[in-house]
This record gives sequence, structure tokens and C-alpha cells, in this order.
Amino acid sequence: MSSIKVAYLIEQCWHRVPGGTAVAAVNLAEGMCQLEGIDLVGISAKHKKNPKKSIPESIEIVNSKLPRQILYEMWNRFNIPKAEKLVKSADLVHASGGAVPSTDLPLVVTIHDLSWREQNDWFPARGKRFAETWLDKARKAERIICPSQTTFKDLIKAGFNEQIIHFVPLGVKTQKVGEEQVKALLEENSISTPFVLWVGTIEPRKNIPTLLQAMQQIPEIPLVLVGPKGWDSDLQSAIEPIEERVKIIGEVDEVTKHTWYKAASVFCFPSLMEGFGLPIAEAMSHGTPVVTSSTTATSEVAGDAALLIDPKSVDSIAESIKEILGKPEMAKELGEKGFQRAKKMTWENTALATADIYREVVS
Repeated sequence: MSSIKVAYLIEQCWHRVPGGTAVAAVNLAEGMCQLEGIDLVGISAKHKKNPKKSIPESIEIVNSKLPRQILYEMWNRFNIPKAEKLVKSADLVHASGGAVPSTDLPLVVTIHDLSWREQNDWFPARGKRFAETWLDKARKAERIICPSQTTFKDLIKAGFNEQIIHFVPLGVKTQKVGEEQVKALLEENSISTPFVLWVGTIEPRKNIPTLLQAMQQIPEIPLVLVGPKGWDSDLQSAIEPIEERVKIIGEVDEVTKHTWYKAASVFCFPSLMEGFGLPIAEAMSHGTPVVTSSTTATSEVAGDAALLIDPKSVDSIAESIKEILGKPEMAKELGEKGFQRAKKMTWENTALATADIYREVVS
């Protein structure tokens, strides 16, 4: 069989806060480029600046003549321009998350989660309207890819045909971090005690105020928050009771992010809803013990390699963090379990499963 040429949406990398969907899109694209029989070409809007999430040079990118807002509006309202006009001789289009390009070709759509439908105050009204529009466009896809059973079930509730939905877990990109890097980071940030780490985009569904309340029950232990500010991200009132112990680091590069994972005593991610939970897999890849939610896809990612908590319970979060901090043997065992689990989460596996879906569609 000849190579399958794929017009692949990569526009998420230019979003103000690219988030996990951009990380997944880039890492999957990189994995696809290693496979024989797949010719992947990224498509994006017109841009004057470099993407916020860097894209490897091995991935070819074709830019539209239209800036993002106009391109998205044209796709949603008028069903033009077609993706196949950007990528000549394409066999299929893969909407890898966040928007669905217009096309007359076979369409594959990745839907990470339906979190905007869960609770009104988790997303701004404009964002919810846009998400509903692209979800509606996704209904014409030949195949839907989702990263968790949680999202699989939500898609069925939303009226998608179970027969076209494929569950394909995400991978984790490992990054080696040396002890000297860890030591330098801790010295630079004046941390000389065990500490709790959280990583992600600061927004309502990440449930950081509840984590901050839990930290009030754990004296002297610092909490480090790493990641960009998203929507409705003012935490000042929640931070005040333990302000002297909270370090808001903000957005960092990949190496620094992974150094924080390696340095942390506990990684706590009490999100209210996730389509997967890449930070959990990243933390586990460094052997860092994890505390995360039992009520969303995070429990699928963590399995038995983490302490699972009720994310709405301050006491549940606090007790689990204290248990890991107070029991070194338990922390070591959880860390090792997590490390072994993360080793099985590879982007190669994600790419291979996705390539199989492409072949199904074009045949």
C-alpha cells in the first residue's frame, strides 16, 4: 500500500496557552513522522510569530493565508477553505484537537474531553460556544479518537456512535534529569525541605483552591505551582492563609518543568475533570509519588501507582499528601510503581494505534 498523506491540524501550538492538546498534537506528530507509510503535513493559520509550543523541524507545516480567528470562523460558518487546498494530494484530514478543518476528504477527529459541558464556570461563554460548534462538526468524522475511557463514555452520552470511537491513550516523553540540575533548581528557589508540586494551566477545573486549603493542614511544607495562567486564574484570596509557603513559578521550558517533577517529594493533581492527565504521567516518569483524583480520567492514568482522592474533599487531599510525606517506604513504592507504569506509555504506541485508524479510514 502506498503512503497515506495526512493533513494534520497543528494550530494549537500558537494558542496563547497551548496546554495538553498542543503537547499531545506535537508528540503524536513526531511519532507519526517515524513511521513508514505515513506522510504527515501540519496545517495552521497565518502567523507572524513562532509557536508557543515548539514544533520539531522534522514536521512539515503549511500555513493558511488567513489568521486564526478568521480561519476558524470560515471553517465553522462557511465550510471553507478546505484542508485539501492547503495539503495537495492529501488522503485524509486529522483534526488533532481544538478545531475541525473543513474538508471533503475522510476525517479523523481527536476529542480529549468535553469539560466545557460539565460546569458553567469552567470556561468563558465564547469558548463554550466555539467548543460546541467544533463538536458538532466532529459528528461527520469517519473516526473519533479519545485518550481515555472517561471521554469515551462522555462521547457516547453526547450522541456519538460507539462504533466509530477509538480509545487511544497518550504517551509520555521522558526527559533525563541529573541530580546537579535538581540541586541547582532547589537552591535557586530557596527550597531546603520536602515540597508538594502541581503542574498545569491555572484554571477553575484544576481545583487549585481546594489544594491550597488542604495545604493549610500540612505545616511548613511548601507548595510549588508550575504552569501558565489560563482563564479566571486569580488565586490570591486562596493563597493568603499560606502565602509564605506558596511559590508560583509560572510557565517554564520543558527541561525546567521536568526538573521540578524530579525534585518534588509529592506531585498532587486534584483536577475535577481531565481527558487524560499528562502531568500525572510526566511525574510518574521521574518516579515521583502521585496524589490525584479518583473521579476522572486521572485515575485511569495513575492506576494503582498513586493515592486516589476525592478532589472535592480537603481532608482527603491533605491526608494522602501527609501519608506519603510521613511514610518514606510507601513513597518509594508508589514512585517505583509509577515509574514502571509510565515506561509503558509511549508516543510510539500512540502513533502506531493512530496509523492503524488512518489505514481503516482510507481503505
